[in-house]
Amino acid sequence: MVLPKIGLISTNPEFSKIAGELAKELGINLIVNDYTNTNITGMLMKWLNGYAVEAVVTCESIANQLQCITTLPVFTVQISAYEVLIALSRAKKRGRKVILAELDYLPQSIDISGLATALDLDVEFLLYREKDELTRQLNIMQENVDAVVSTTISAVECAGIIGLPAYLIQCDYSLIKDALEKAVQFIRIRRRNAKLCKSLQAILENAYDGILAVDERGKVAIFNPTAERVTGLPANKVLEQPVSHVIESNYACKIIVGNGAATSNETVEFNGSTFTVNRIPITLYNQSGLVVTFQFAEKVKRIENNLRKELNRQGLTAHYRFSDIIGRSAMIEETIREARKYTRSDAAILITGESGTGKELFAQSIHNESARRNGPFVAINCAALPESLLESELFGYEEGAFTGAKKGGKLGLFAMAHGGTIFLDEIGDLSLTLQARLLRVLQQKEIMPVGSQRVIPVDVRVISATNRNLQEAVEKGEFRVDLYYRLNVLHLHIPSLRMRMEDLPLLFKHFYQRLTGSDNSQDLYIFDKVLEEQKSYLWPGNIRELEGFVERYVALGEEDATSCKTLRSLLNKLKTDKQGEGSMLDKQMLVIKLGSMEDMERQIIEQAAEVVGGGKGELAKVLGLSRTTLWKKLKKADMTG
Repeated sequence: MVLPKIGLISTNPEFSKIAGELAKELGINLIVNDYTNTNITGMLMKWLNGYAVEAVVTCESIANQLQCITTLPVFTVQISAYEVLIALSRAKKRGRKVILAELDYLPQSIDISGLATALDLDVEFLLYREKDELTRQLNIMQENVDAVVSTTISAVECAGIIGLPAYLIQCDYSLIKDALEKAVQFIRIRRRNAKLCKSLQAILENAYDGILAVDERGKVAIFNPTAERVTGLPANKVLEQPVSHVIESNYACKIIVGNGAATSNETVEFNGSTFTVNRIPITLYNQSGLVVTFQFAEKVKRIENNLRKELNRQGLTAHYRFSDIIGRSAMIEETIREARKYTRSDAAILITGESGTGKELFAQSIHNESARRNGPFVAINCAALPESLLESELFGYEEGAFTGAKKGGKLGLFAMAHGGTIFLDEIGDLSLTLQARLLRVLQQKEIMPVGSQRVIPVDVRVISATNRNLQEAVEKGEFRVDLYYRLNVLHLHIPSLRMRMEDLPLLFKHFYQRLTGSDNSQDLYIFDKVLEEQKSYLWPGNIRELEGFVERYVALGEEDATSCKTLRSLLNKLKTDKQGEGSMLDKQMLVIKLGSMEDMERQIIEQAAEVVGGGKGELAKVLGLSRTTLWKKLKKADMTG
């Protein structure tokens, strides 16, 4: 580290000696010069031009003179009233008539008249600039003078020439130290500011963005090289000029500055190019200023593309959009419309639905149409990992947090999702301990890695999903009620496949074409007929089960494209297997064909009777009817036998 360079202009040897000792103690590179009025200006110029010193320290009697002839900062060693009192007391031994000789002035803060009265002295001021001048005056006054007192060694020497006793006002040790410390502090601050200015200058000169700043006076304070290239104006013609004059003379600047109002990513065109402009009004000293940054729109697009490529490389992207959701049923279309509305918000979303209905597909689609689409999309299945491992995955950990922790620690999924979306699948399987930690993240917007004492702020949208009934879990004490309401700000329910059977042919075609690359219209027409016949199967595994079924069918191949023998066989076997398993889902679900109310009521009673398999009393209880009402309905439907 370079030591602070300070120049000392001394008026007496004692001052020089004390300052020299303090310089060693404080770590100062001190250059000492004795004061002589004839060469002071030249010496200061030499110091300044050669960067020999960064500040000057001197006594109060000549500080004002130095400040008038140099731009170097001058720090003054105050004159102590105590030291003046000591010098006057010594002079009193020679008589009452004392001359106080000073180069420039004696500080008004010291009450010389009060000291003189207290000591019963007659003190007269004598100001001088040159030694010869002082010698002549003292020679004239010597018969009426008993002693001379001064802060300068030159005055003491002049008094000695004519035989007058003289006493030097010494510099106080603590006041010299105070002046040197102030000078060191100033130098350090100025060095730091100079370094900061150089760094800022380097940033401005090498920034890819054009930067134009207007200060509180309404004048251009910053105009970097990129701004020069874009506008065609040299900086020396713009800096310190009123911005109103600049925009009047240059169309590009006029478009960039606009009306001075705040804007973000505003698109403007000039010189045959499209630019993205950001304006930020600022306040300096209670007056308004403005900072404008701008860059080529094509560059912004390239940056976005590179960001997407990097996120994709890390697997932190959402691949699906609403256009990838297959279905034309009223139910699925209404679900998509509701999900699209949620893209306008940043609130937490809870997606519910049976397993295999496509909850993550909707989560990715919401992310890709939200304002966070350029940020990461991070997904994790909360049921797939044990609690201890899931905690470190979600929140990260510090090096040495536990046995087997990676060197350097690990970034958690919440931190990786900063600026984007995190998808917590199977949220209903989260332990109560992790539920508490997740609640804090949602409330405080910050995480604490495992084994760390520091918190990391995160900006993440949380989308969670579950196939459990979380309200029942709350009632049973298995899920925190406060977390439930934090997650369930927006709710989206994905319908099961049996609730949208009209989409079955479309989904089958989609999976079939994706696996085979075939779009044979004749085959697909035959498939439609077969699938229409088999809609009575409830598909408890939903779309995931259907996708697996299509893969099985493609793997086996079709024996007879005309009759779809293989397809019919697989469908019939699937239905038979489920009936043989006695699926609880099959026992609780009825499939009703659309028809008149009487016809659909008949179907309900018939299928319910088959499922219940008991007497009329049990059937009436299941249907929520009295035995009399049930009997009337059976009679009307001719089912009393």
